[in-house]
Amino acid sequence: MTRWLLKCNECGTEWYLEVSFNLAEMGKIYHYCKTCRKNTFHTVLKRED
Repeated sequence: MTRWLLKCNECGTEWYLEVSFNLAEMGKIYHYCKTCRKNTFHTVLKRED
């Protein structure tokens, strides 16, 4: 499982998501932000193995 550091484009909150596929190819994803309490775009910042 790979950990990815994501950053919400609306509020700037950074958090980790563990998935088994490569998010770097996407560049950004649409995901639920706990701070904004809605679905927003998130930028993929870095990968941790």
